[in-house]
Amino acid sequence: MTTLQAQSAYTREELLQALAQMQGEVVTYLRKLPAEDFTRGSAQDWSPAHHLHHLTLSNAPVAQALQIPRDRLGRRGVGRASRSYLDIRDQYRDALAGGAKASGRYVPDPQGDQATLVEEYAQATAAVRTALAGWTEADLDRFALTHPVLGELSVREMLLFTLYHNRHHLGGVKTRLEQA
Repeated sequence: MTTLQAQSAYTREELLQALAQMQGEVVTYLRKLPAEDFTRGSAQDWSPAHHLHHLTLSNAPVAQALQIPRDRLGRRGVGRASRSYLDIRDQYRDALAGGAKASGRYVPDPQGDQATLVEEYAQATAAVRTALAGWTEADLDRFALTHPVLGELSVREMLLFTLYHNRHHLGGVKTRLEQA
């Protein structure tokens, strides 16, 4: 676990840095996979391509939400602090253990070659960072977004989820390939 993961709160700059680092790790790892490993899987037993497409489908709406005018976003109660990375991670793990899984627009159906899918992911993740750059520290905790499984999250919590979610899926790809 890196120091950034263990701390209670990420600053905007630390979030930007962590998201860029995560994007780099995902892109580097998946670009290097042999094509047959990248696509080996199914809708029930996701291939790396499925995991990557799911991340693209998940990251893009976060980038879009961060561009919504603040007056159209939900507000959180005054003085409500955002939870930590570890708290968000644990809540998500509990939801998964309880049967939560991708549904609707988040179910992957990877189309295109490996290079295209990796580039689409990189663009969606970079768009999150670009949109985040326009946010202040205070606004990250003041405004809320709705997660389909976790419910209302502060914007900071949504970004912490996004960071963990990317790590979770990269870990899933690595574990699956090690077991193959």
